[in-house]
Amino acid sequence: MKTIHLFEDHIYLISNHSVARNPMFSSPSMQNYFKMKMEKYLLPISDIIAYNFNDNEFQILVKLKKRDDFCSHYLLSQKNVIPETEIPETTYIFSQAMGNLQVSFVKHFNFKHKRSGTLVASRFGRKLVETENEMDDLVEKLNKGIERPHYSGIWVNEIMKVKKSMTSEWLYREDCRRETRCVEGYLNVRLTNLGDSFKILPPYRLPSTNNFFFHQIFKIFRQKPAP
Repeated sequence: MKTIHLFEDHIYLISNHSVARNPMFSSPSMQNYFKMKMEKYLLPISDIIAYNFNDNEFQILVKLKKRDDFCSHYLLSQKNVIPETEIPETTYIFSQAMGNLQVSFVKHFNFKHKRSGTLVASRFGRKLVETENEMDDLVEKLNKGIERPHYSGIWVNEIMKVKKSMTSEWLYREDCRRETRCVEGYLNVRLTNLGDSFKILPPYRLPSTNNFFFHQIFKIFRQKPAP
């Protein structure tokens, strides 16, 4: 079943691609710009485990932070909000951050290449990671720069195409343990036990008319000791 809603303390693969496979990472500077915006918008509400920016797509493996982090981030970014009564669901807050990330990148890309119009698919993909083995496999693939299966509607500009992916391989090097950037918002799963993230898995989606209600029920259920 397709993942729709996002839950705190769980791990998700976040991804999107350009329309018609238009190469959006046309240069290392574009990759660096996207990484900067990724850190700005996603680190307040998630830890980044791995990523891969490759030609016409991005893939980001994240562990969502706790609900309190989402609430604090939302209150800081919004005005005239009554705490505990007007704070939306985690899915909405994360989607808002992804929207800001994608819009800021597209504006920068269009400005640099003197173009206009759509660049990325309107909605980002999200997939619940259900086991440690799946997580480890994704980390390995992302760090190697492996692309996902191609999308339909191929249009590739070989002049703009970047031959080398930007990945999180640096995060998993032995010498990275001595670097500050390895502990500020990034999460090396080789050094951290994330087994609790897989003990009780959340649903893929919630009923559309009672999202908030069922979200609260799931939070109570998740707090029960695992059998």
